[in-house]
Amino acid sequence: MKFGFVPAYGGHNIADPSYAILLAQLVEEAGLESIWAVEHIVVPTNYASQYPYSPDGRNPLSSSDSIPDPLEWLAFVAAVTTKVRLGTAMLILPQHNPLVLAKRLATIDTLSAGRVIVGVGVGWLREESDALGARFDERGQVADEYIGVLRALWRDHPASFNGRFVKFADVWSCPAPAQSNGLPIVIGGHSEAAARRAGRLGDGFFPLGVDQDRLRVLLNAMRDEAVLAGRNPDLIEISASGTMNIEKAKRLEELGVSRLMISPRNPGIDTARELIERFVDLIGSKM
Repeated sequence: MKFGFVPAYGGHNIADPSYAILLAQLVEEAGLESIWAVEHIVVPTNYASQYPYSPDGRNPLSSSDSIPDPLEWLAFVAAVTTKVRLGTAMLILPQHNPLVLAKRLATIDTLSAGRVIVGVGVGWLREESDALGARFDERGQVADEYIGVLRALWRDHPASFNGRFVKFADVWSCPAPAQSNGLPIVIGGHSEAAARRAGRLGDGFFPLGVDQDRLRVLLNAMRDEAVLAGRNPDLIEISASGTMNIEKAKRLEELGVSRLMISPRNPGIDTARELIERFVDLIGSKM
């Protein structure tokens, strides 16, 4: 079992360089496998969209909380660590130019000696998407195509792509990623559409904000879709939110989960250290 860490956002700690360094080094020294950065490019002051991971439909982060660019933040902490893997949880893929994104991700992977994991989702905040000029109503189709674009640019030299949203012929994107098979792409989301996307296209799947009953449904959908796509579902790595209950952790492992993700409720180095130490003692030492 692997263990990942998602920092607490809220306030401005996450954008403080000394805090970022201490946090990343704490995660690495504790022996956790990975650290993951979240993304919102802009946060509207007022929005009608429903946040899917809280009962009241409101994002717990406010428009004034710092949410650094995840790739810039991960590049910064890559320079002060040597082993911990660097994940995004999640890049809102339809809001990016996929050619620019492929170059940025490959550059960080090269400079970090192959430590990047690319978590992607389609987003829930229409108002953010509209502000960026992205196709919110077609975001699923856009994400599917952009995954193909990323992989083509990382794999082929020169690369060509002829899709509905993106077309190019005989282009080079260098450097190539340090990971010879390209960067692993983890699909995040709580819907069956996300599960099917993971089955068709993902190297991993992270069902966000679901209980174990719902997790079982999503994993079945993911595996069925993988088989339809001619893929081996057992090769798709499953991540899930962590727990302090060893019996629940064991049940997650039985469902096929191979990475537990933990995140403190509040920012602060002491809070992060306390959570990590408690988790490692209760769960990490027993799995």
